Amino acid sequence: MEAESLKKNYILNVIRVVSGAAVGLITMSYVNRVLGAEAIGKVEYAYTIVNYFVLFSSLGIPMYGIREVSRSRHDKNILAKTTLELFILLAVTSIVAYLFFFGIIYNLNYFKDYKDLFLILSMIILLTNLGGEWYFQGVENQMYITVRFIAVRIVMVLVIFLYIKTKSDYPMYALSLVITTCGANIFNFAVLFNKVLKNYSGTLKELDIRKHLKPVLTIFIATVSINIYVQLDALLLGSLTSDKYVGYYVVPNKIIRLVISFITVMGSVMLPKLSFYYLTDRDNYYKYLKKGFNLLLVVSIPLSIIFWGYAYDIISILGGKQYEESVLTLQILSPLCTIVGVAYCMGFLVLYPQNKENIYSFAVVISAVFSVGLNLFIIKYFKHNGVAAVSVLSEFLGILIMYLYLLKKKESSLFIDNRNLFKIITASLCMLLGVILLNVLMHGGLIWFSIKIFLAFSMYCIVLLLTKEEESLNLISYVRNYLQRFLQ
Repeated sequence: MEAESLKKNYILNVIRVVSGAAVGLITMSYVNRVLGAEAIGKVEYAYTIVNYFVLFSSLGIPMYGIREVSRSRHDKNILAKTTLELFILLAVTSIVAYLFFFGIIYNLNYFKDYKDLFLILSMIILLTNLGGEWYFQGVENQMYITVRFIAVRIVMVLVIFLYIKTKSDYPMYALSLVITTCGANIFNFAVLFNKVLKNYSGTLKELDIRKHLKPVLTIFIATVSINIYVQLDALLLGSLTSDKYVGYYVVPNKIIRLVISFITVMGSVMLPKLSFYYLTDRDNYYKYLKKGFNLLLVVSIPLSIIFWGYAYDIISILGGKQYEESVLTLQILSPLCTIVGVAYCMGFLVLYPQNKENIYSFAVVISAVFSVGLNLFIIKYFKHNGVAAVSVLSEFLGILIMYLYLLKKKESSLFIDNRNLFKIITASLCMLLGVILLNVLMHGGLIWFSIKIFLAFSMYCIVLLLTKEEESLNLISYVRNYLQRFLQ
């Protein structure tokens, strides 16, 4: 029953990510061509600054909330109490964030050209913090999240195609970012109030907000550090160069991050269950952890190869000739598909359920310091490509620190299957050779690109099956059983 629940949650997550990716790719191509690199860079620069206010006001609660809700979901009163405590904490930090935000933005002359964008994008602070997305993930209410997600994406598409017609329409692009980022959260608070918060039977004096502060701040340090080398790169690039180079960097970075969201969806589905299993059933914890890690590698490594090998095709289709400068940037960023996936697994599926978030925080703080220091030096020489290289190196450094800790604690052998890893690497090398050969033999537009993608993935899947890779065989078995039940 648990396995079926996990599969259902994963399928719903995949539906969200695939539909979101499809919508994102279609709208990205349109917006990139209409607005151009400079306007895109201007909006993304303002968006990055707003996200830092979101980051500091959320205090790491989005990730902490998933774990705590998952652990208390079987007792309605405790669940309501925990949720209410976290909401009060977020309400206070949101008010403080808005005071600082408007105080800084409207009193510094440097931001005068961005004020209209900041006003639109500032809605993200409130909608993110009081949206309670972490609650729905913690109770694994994936159906609600999926239906709401698709509805909001439809609204976002309408806004883009109806209101973005010229370069001067970039404020509407900012509004579309608000809708995409947290528009779905508008529905959340009403649902939470009626179905959760009303279940709390205690008094306000019984609420204990202080008990959350230490773990929340520990996770907050990690979250800030992650965002430093995920978002500060664009901020530094815009400050030290121009909006044009931000545009050259943001387009390939968005493509990569879109795919990374598909990869990490496996982890987000498993996190509530792994947090619960670590406390109640260690055998099941390590069983699902190993399965999740294998599946992550099976998916992420070939995607890295595709982005490296077909970078020119991807940028040409999604951005056009004006983004040719982004081709090398996409190739440099391509390893992130695998690196970020592995980092997510080590940080949130291994260390986090074990209450070892301090190790994860240490790893990402070191990576963030490394990222900022190297970016300040390298941006003036290599601009957007330098930022891309630093991003990859920073993420890899974080993995190295976490792996050395897990190796010392003899934890790595419990979720890394070396034999299966060898099979995945063998299939990936065969795919890499195929991608290089296909690039030599085939040139052209979308049709030829689609054929190359199909042939490359077909080659990869065939080698996985020939080597009897574990997750591939499990997938074949699952599909066969499903078809048999369907045809009976």
